[in-house]
Amino acid sequence: QVTGNSVSTLSGLAGEVTKLSVTLGVANQSLLETARVLSQAGLSAVKTKQALEVLANTTLAPSFDNIIDTTEGAIAILNQFGREAAKTGQDIKFLEQSLDAINAVSKNFAVESADLIATIRRTGGVFQAAGGNLKELIALFTSVRQTTRESAETIATGLRTIFTRVQRPQTIKFLEQ
Repeated sequence: QVTGNSVSTLSGLAGEVTKLSVTLGVANQSLLETARVLSQAGLSAVKTKQALEVLANTTLAPSFDNIIDTTEGAIAILNQFGREAAKTGQDIKFLEQSLDAINAVSKNFAVESADLIATIRRTGGVFQAAGGNLKELIALFTSVRQTTRESAETIATGLRTIFTRVQRPQTIKFLEQ
């Protein structure tokens, strides 16, 4: 069932896709796929439109590979680290700042944004549960990557294992002793 309100929202989203496609040179199909993924992740139409603009801008940064992979990473960032920002309605601003941080780190250090996003997707939840924040995870991964040149998957898996084990009651008791 389509209501008058949802028709205007869809119209607004279609207009946003057209505007972004023309101004940023991003393919309509990629933007529509991005909007679909965002809405499937539970973002409202308004948040989807806002996030779509943030993600479309990443296509201008040479450090990001493609908008679909970046979108999957954005959803992971919001789900794993953006809960507090969502409570205050600042989740899209948090997403923009997070993607800016990823871009800055990948430009200044020997690490790719795709590797950072892969690490966030694999390790973010357990790292956040252990008390870490997104910037700390980015810094930790970047440090290990620059030092070892191991693959992102290997580093992310190792970090996930470490942070999972650190949270075990037996490990906490052992460390306290």
